[in-house]
Amino acid sequence: MIQSKQTILIAVSAAILVLGAIQNSAMAYSYPQQEQGYSHQNKMMQPGLYAFGTIASLQNDENGNPTWIVSGLWEGRLSMDNKTQDGGANQTSSTSTTANATAATGSLPNATFNSKFNMVMTNGSAMHDHKIYNFKLVNMSNPNNTTSVFNGTATITMKDGPVDDISISVKRIDNNVISVWVDPTKINNHFGNTPIFGTIEKLIKVEK
Repeated sequence: MIQSKQTILIAVSAAILVLGAIQNSAMAYSYPQQEQGYSHQNKMMQPGLYAFGTIASLQNDENGNPTWIVSGLWEGRLSMDNKTQDGGANQTSSTSTTANATAATGSLPNATFNSKFNMVMTNGSAMHDHKIYNFKLVNMSNPNNTTSVFNGTATITMKDGPVDDISISVKRIDNNVISVWVDPTKINNHFGNTPIFGTIEKLIKVEK
């Protein structure tokens, strides 16, 4: 009985250490200078929504069979001040009302989305990595009370070098899950026919 309690205590302690390592890694996550997103450590957080989390997904091959394990980190920001991507103003302080203002005025808030993740086949071979950066928001919407959709373009690193202006769609689902759909036509269907899924570890709202 004592040994069983010790085993449980060791398992719980290990789980806490792993969770702490994931959160610390996400906070310290950075990009090369030309791919720089916002940084929690070296820039004061302006009003807006800040989020980060992990990528944990299975991607299909060309026959629709789960073949690739995808694992990594992501971070994103949505501004809530008057600075917008097209110079517009009068942005509001929540995602839902911002989406409504966007539809009404045509102005878009500043947005960033960056990710770095590894891909490896389920048999352990062909390990490689990808980065998503230089995200440019095109439109956003709230199809229901628990889902926000951010459509835009981004650069993705591939085997032969970065590919620019790839259409991507990032969904935030119930503040717990994200999905990233990548247009397969510019990357030879590299991520299969399903979105890349991840979890939201932290979502922070900064007000003026």
